[in-house]
Amino acid sequence: MDIMFPSSPWNGHISTLLLSSYIISVYDDFSTPCFDGKHSMIVGGSFMSTGDEASVFARFHFRPHFLQFSGFRLVASDEDAPATHLFPGSFSGQAAARNEEESSQHMPINSNVYESDDLLSMYLGLHFPLSGSKEGVQPIMDHGASTPIHGLRFPQRVAELLCSLKPTKSNNRALDIGCAVGGSSYELAKSFDHVEAFDFSGNFIAAAKRIQAGEQLSFNIPIEGNISEKVSVIQEPGVDSAVMSKVNFFQGDACSLSDYAENRHDFGTFDGVILSNLLCRLPDPLACLNAMPRIVNTGGVVVMVTPFTWLEEFTPKSKWLGGFHDPVSGEPMWSKDRLKQIMERHGFEKIHEEQMPLVIREHRRKYQYIISEATGWRKL
Repeated sequence: MDIMFPSSPWNGHISTLLLSSYIISVYDDFSTPCFDGKHSMIVGGSFMSTGDEASVFARFHFRPHFLQFSGFRLVASDEDAPATHLFPGSFSGQAAARNEEESSQHMPINSNVYESDDLLSMYLGLHFPLSGSKEGVQPIMDHGASTPIHGLRFPQRVAELLCSLKPTKSNNRALDIGCAVGGSSYELAKSFDHVEAFDFSGNFIAAAKRIQAGEQLSFNIPIEGNISEKVSVIQEPGVDSAVMSKVNFFQGDACSLSDYAENRHDFGTFDGVILSNLLCRLPDPLACLNAMPRIVNTGGVVVMVTPFTWLEEFTPKSKWLGGFHDPVSGEPMWSKDRLKQIMERHGFEKIHEEQMPLVIREHRRKYQYIISEATGWRKL
């Protein structure tokens, strides 16, 4: 049964952002979180609809399941049928708050898929492609001229791209966000005096520190079925103990960059920053991007490499930069366009774009072939 008491009703149209709109720094942004295709304004002149806004024309936004002392309630039936939804068609795809709470109770306590040993081995192979050469295990099975060896050394190529864009050297420090097991961090350390490198995975960071400490780390390369070959990590040429000593590895969260900049006195600012296939794996990509003006020195360069593979298991759909249709116009919203708007608003100029392939081995005869978009942004 649906119950509705007399009160201010919802507006029938979903709130959306005008293409020319932007957020200014003096405004505490309550609007953009509501432009997710789920919020509608409360109409009328009650305090419920206007609150303490500066203008009598201001209106608050709500989702239909928002339960407050507002004079209305949306009641979900305990039975599969019959159940009638208020305003049919306007708020499709939403669940009542009760249902969302129930579903959240079934979420695993540790949902970080990157903590497994299998993923650790996969990323050690990605970051150190020379590993296995002593044991006679090739990074990619040779199958003639079509062997995609151009997809190897992906972490190193990302770091090399940053250096090739010639960031202005202020303090000669670099930041590797989502460094995994450190292949890109060591490549950065060849050109920078100091590198801060962090990853959300404690397993990845522990492996990176063991390598840095000089331990001969081994990992398994899958061959077929349950058959694997144990190989030793081999560094790229030019990476020695002196280079590795320039890197500070720590476990961290890319969505907490602003907090690091404000509260960690040793974090500092950087001439170069890289994010390698990370943006579309963050629960809040905008939180990471919003920190860039604070941590990048003037003339510094940010290199972002991403395939824009948005998945709800990593990023709530309301936080996607693109990859969806505008709920009002129906037009496709592309991530690269939104990224350009965000970076330009933060005072960065796009100076480079290329398509960067990478190969991730699953076993001897199966590989992931990914084409990421690599962009370079210089802070003005």
